[in-house]
Amino acid sequence: MLWNHWWTLVCQLRSACARQRTFLWMALCLAGMTTRKELLGVTSTVRALGLEPACYDRLLDFFHSPALDLSKLTHIWCALVFRLNTGILRVNGRAVLVGDGLKVAKAGRKMPGVKKLHQQSESSTKPEFIFGLSCQAVAVLTQALASVFALPLACRIHEGTVFSNRDKRTLLDKMILLLDSLGLSAPFYFVADAYYANGRRFAACWTRETTSSRGSRATAWLTSRPHPSRPIDRGFAEDPPSTETRS
Repeated sequence: MLWNHWWTLVCQLRSACARQRTFLWMALCLAGMTTRKELLGVTSTVRALGLEPACYDRLLDFFHSPALDLSKLTHIWCALVFRLNTGILRVNGRAVLVGDGLKVAKAGRKMPGVKKLHQQSESSTKPEFIFGLSCQAVAVLTQALASVFALPLACRIHEGTVFSNRDKRTLLDKMILLLDSLGLSAPFYFVADAYYANGRRFAACWTRETTSSRGSRATAWLTSRPHPSRPIDRGFAEDPPSTETRS
């Protein structure tokens, strides 16, 4: 019964694939990610599903296939989560999204996207510089028994991959683009650490109206539909949502 429900959900992602064969390879990858017991990339999927060694290269080809529309897949997944998940945490009727950056150390220095990274952390156990991948992710908070669980919506590698020398976007700019790529039309709260506390950048780069509430270690962004009669005010805090005060 559980796998039947799993397959019903996966079938709703079909329109993101240009061909039926592409969709079946995607379903195979999702099944491997669901059942694997180790985090060894494609190797984990091959081992978990008992695939033939020849499938290893086919799986690698799938992840680079233009037949999979990543932007459309992201939109479908987000719409599916908000439509079927009734346990999404809401504050004042708005969903709560969380975002952060993640730096994963990699031993292979010639791997795509691997670069020398500086770790900005107060922990003395972390080395100051590592070679690895720098990713940013966005998740939505949902109820999980007596606690709260972060359900992933999207994740991208935002450092180490350069497609144009004229690209001057910062990590904050790319986080804004990542939020826009979700295709969410309803207002929501976005919670991140103090690294993202830049009201001027958010207001200038995002098409939505934003208000921020800043603390010493966290930043909460509220998105709402812009008012045509009132210009966007940058950097003002809102607590509670109905009261606006200058910070």
